[in-house]
Amino acid sequence: MKPRHRLLGLAALLIASLVQAFTPALAQMQSPPVAPMQINLAGINGGAQNLAIPRGKSAIVDLPVDARDVLVTNPQVADAVLRSPRRIYVVGLAPGVTDAVFFDAAGHRILALNIRVDQDFSAVAQTINQLMPDAHVRVAAVNTSLALTGDVRDLADADKAVQIAQQFTTQPSQVLNMLTIDGKEQVMLKVRIVEMQRSVIKQLGFNLSTVIGQVGSPQFIVGTAASFAVNGAILGGINAAYNLNTTSQPEVFPYDKTTNALLPTPVVCGGCNNGGQASIATSQTTVGSSGINKASTAIEAFEQVGLVRSLAEPNLTAVSGESAKFLAGGEFPVPSGVSTNGQVSVEFKTFGVGLGFTPVVMSAGRISLKISTEVSELTNQGSFTISTGTGNPGLTIPGLNVRRAETTVELPSGGSMMIAGLLNEETKQDLDSLPGLMNVPVLGALFRSRDYQEGETELVVMVTPYLVNPTSPASLQTPADGFQLADDAQTTLLGRMNKANKTPPAAIAGKTYQGPVGYVIE
Repeated sequence: MKPRHRLLGLAALLIASLVQAFTPALAQMQSPPVAPMQINLAGINGGAQNLAIPRGKSAIVDLPVDARDVLVTNPQVADAVLRSPRRIYVVGLAPGVTDAVFFDAAGHRILALNIRVDQDFSAVAQTINQLMPDAHVRVAAVNTSLALTGDVRDLADADKAVQIAQQFTTQPSQVLNMLTIDGKEQVMLKVRIVEMQRSVIKQLGFNLSTVIGQVGSPQFIVGTAASFAVNGAILGGINAAYNLNTTSQPEVFPYDKTTNALLPTPVVCGGCNNGGQASIATSQTTVGSSGINKASTAIEAFEQVGLVRSLAEPNLTAVSGESAKFLAGGEFPVPSGVSTNGQVSVEFKTFGVGLGFTPVVMSAGRISLKISTEVSELTNQGSFTISTGTGNPGLTIPGLNVRRAETTVELPSGGSMMIAGLLNEETKQDLDSLPGLMNVPVLGALFRSRDYQEGETELVVMVTPYLVNPTSPASLQTPADGFQLADDAQTTLLGRMNKANKTPPAAIAGKTYQGPVGYVIE
């Protein structure tokens, strides 16, 4: 053999050896063929059967007798092939429904199949259970949609399963979540709402009024008054004034010196002796002095400091994934429409301390919270008045001062977070004065008035979630437990409205410290 032929032979031998060595490995790498669905209808004659197959998959139908013809209503959905007189292959082509009817040689109907073809979602359950070993998820196809059934550990695993299934559909709405959560944790949310309102009001004003000239002659009037535009009017405090009035003249009445009594009318007498009447007062044609006829001045000073503290601690408990709401306040009517006969329809709006939250228990004991909290109160600012006709009082709709916070946070059980820390400061100041005179040193303060108002509001909202479990009623307390009304002697002599509260023995049984504990109402 030539060398060239010898080399070719060795190369062929080497290739054959490699192919023989890698053939088992290649065979293992290939996925095993999927066996078609096989339905044996032996013994069934002429009955209608339901058949559901995934798209792109096939089913084998065995007939009890030989078939000659087959009729498929919608060949675009499924196709039926006669492999042998008694074996038919049904292939799913597109999602939808159709039927297939089989006939024998005499034209009699052997079988009628109601065929439903769905999308092939067999890989969805396999992927979900592979990524989440603790889950037991089953997938059912409904036309182009799918339904997830089974059970998962918590709501977070259910959300993950839905997200995985959505990757196999064209739209997220095609996934129907029917999963069952094994352990539904209950979450108690403790919210602490603290609000401080500080207000400062200061007023200092001077009122001056002067009339120069006598009555009946030209007079000059000069005056100034504090308007207090910020607060609207003087609120209180101290008021000191000085008044001068020369328009009222003293009157002298005659009297009898003998009897020392006043005479009813003045009598003109000439040459009256000591025992007669007194002289008559002379009459005047003008009233008042020629200088400052009338003058008044007043100083008004007021200062007020206010402090309002509001505290609310609502506690709510909800199952993971469910919502809970709380409101401590009231409702006020708001007109919503007027009918043709003049009847006013109203709807009620809420105000007060409101809380709403939706907890979701995550893995490792963490809690995701979607929180909405609100503190509102009625106010005249922003109010609206509707006229109800002539002579009738108007209908006033109050406004609302609202502090609202909405957020989503994630906390561990027992952990706290401040979701709202709002500090609001509002300052108003008004200065009234006479032009030019307010800048005069020292005396300029007499010709100006100051009105000052300052308000500060600080709102703090803290949230703390807890994972809770039910407990026995004996370990729970209410303000009515152990409450006893005081008798007449205690009320009259000691001024008490109730006796000392005593906690039921079951509440402190087995505790280290023993004693009367519980609610105290004075």
